[in-house]
Amino acid sequence: MAEPINQGEDERGPYYQVGERGRKLRYQKGNRSSRARARSRALLAARQKQTRNPTRSAPARKSERRRGSRTNRAGSASGTRGGIKITAEVEKALRDKVEAHNADNPQKRKRVDLGMLKAVYRRGAGAFSASHGRNMTRNQWAMARVNAFLRIVRTGRARKGGSVFDTDLLPKGHPRRTEE
Repeated sequence: MAEPINQGEDERGPYYQVGERGRKLRYQKGNRSSRARARSRALLAARQKQTRNPTRSAPARKSERRRGSRTNRAGSASGTRGGIKITAEVEKALRDKVEAHNADNPQKRKRVDLGMLKAVYRRGAGAFSASHGRNMTRNQWAMARVNAFLRIVRTGRARKGGSVFDTDLLPKGHPRRTEE
């Protein structure tokens, strides 16, 4: 949780302060722009102090945790041809994503196939058990991982602050691909 921003005044004048012991960001009394600058600097300092987003690091509830699957054997998401079984509607959504992505990116090193996205989806569904965003379902979490993977394939990097994962599933010839 972000630290509170306190407003106060001492012998040297008015100030904003992040938390109890943070640096005092001073402003001139009666000067609106000076006050606004000090407040925005305090807000920025409070955001930087926040080490991680608490809504994204929620551990899964015990009822949501899964260990293994009756449908997909262990290690089935380790390659692009793992024989992963998923529901028909998810498979249709992944097929649509493959078609749309490959239509926009004709270069061979940026093309994906259904097997790659199935493996990424399966890994995302498994990662949901470790931690996930609040108010998200397992399917939403897994599909978000698929979308992030497609962005990495397309641009070569993740969103700002995001991590690059599933690099072993990237197409051959992609600069980020690793052999694992």
